[in-house]
Amino acid sequence: MSQLLESKIPSRIYQDFVFTKTKIVVNTLATEARCYVCSKGLEDGHSVTAKNTTFGKLLFCDKHYFAN
Repeated sequence: MSQLLESKIPSRIYQDFVFTKTKIVVNTLATEARCYVCSKGLEDGHSVTAKNTTFGKLLFCDKHYFAN
């Protein structure tokens, strides 16, 4: 599919759209957000926040986030 775009200024832009037929596979992994300390999550009424620690990225609830 190609388009010829014109404006009032005497210049033209020619665009050529190329659609590939290759399929892209996206691998995803999702786990439930739970506190690293008490294992409470959103369904328990707590907010969960990620924090960088020496052990990597860990999730903490609103009770344990400021304690660590």
